[in-house]
Amino acid sequence: MTVDLNLVVALGALLEERNVSRAAARIGRSQPATSSALARLREIFNDPLLVRYGRGYRLSQRAEELRPHVARAIAALTATFQNPKDFDPATADMVVRIAASDYLAVVLMPRLISDLARLAPGIDLRVVAADRRSAIMLLREGKVDLSLAVTEQDIPDVLSLPLFDEDFVMVTRPDHPYHNGPSTPERFVEHPGLLVSQAGDGTGIADECLARLGLKRRVAVTVAHFLLAPRLLANSDLVLVIGRRVAEAAGKELDLRVTSLPFSMPAFTARMFWHTATSNYAPLVWFRKLIASSAVGSY
Repeated sequence: MTVDLNLVVALGALLEERNVSRAAARIGRSQPATSSALARLREIFNDPLLVRYGRGYRLSQRAEELRPHVARAIAALTATFQNPKDFDPATADMVVRIAASDYLAVVLMPRLISDLARLAPGIDLRVVAADRRSAIMLLREGKVDLSLAVTEQDIPDVLSLPLFDEDFVMVTRPDHPYHNGPSTPERFVEHPGLLVSQAGDGTGIADECLARLGLKRRVAVTVAHFLLAPRLLANSDLVLVIGRRVAEAAGKELDLRVTSLPFSMPAFTARMFWHTATSNYAPLVWFRKLIASSAVGSY
């Protein structure tokens, strides 16, 4: 079967925009030509692809299945035919989509946004909230260009680069009663815990480490966001275990006390992930280098 590359481009735009007029504008073709392309694509796949839904359209099940494959195919084609020397970040006009947890976003985004404004003012960011599982899923589905996550390194079709290592610390209000005595695991578990858990679980890595010591704490409160957690400490006896970078930033902003933990916890590594299909795509090669340098400058 001969593949018409114009149809591939049209399909990618239609799946992303879910609208013929917007898809036509995106790829620089007329609306009638894009409508004809949609009709031809419907014949090829024997599927409506775009289905009426209220005043707009939604993707059919087959279209949802095609979306990540088409996104990767277009990225690979673009990387193949683009001369890297043609990319100039200073004049680039594009959107980069990133999946990241709020923890990594708060650590990396301020410096990254500052660098972009200075070096590539025409590049816009779209940051999607994600945990370690969904960050990789969104990347493999072609919904984001890269992901920032703390997760396993070996993932099929996905490449990664370590950005920074992080250790855990404890955060409390300055006059918390824990600080009136010796710093021990036994005294740590006497105070109610505050846990960040996007799934709402009552057990975290700290609890697993305490269990190995034969200790158990009470997790009194769980929240889904790293930025919210420190703000709950000022008027409570809650104890928060969190990564050092966010802890120190919150400590300065909210006048909180940041101290070492009285027990050992493994450090974690923040990584940047991208799909192999975009490995040689010049704009994203440049952008990944910018994130890596921004990570170095963020601490």
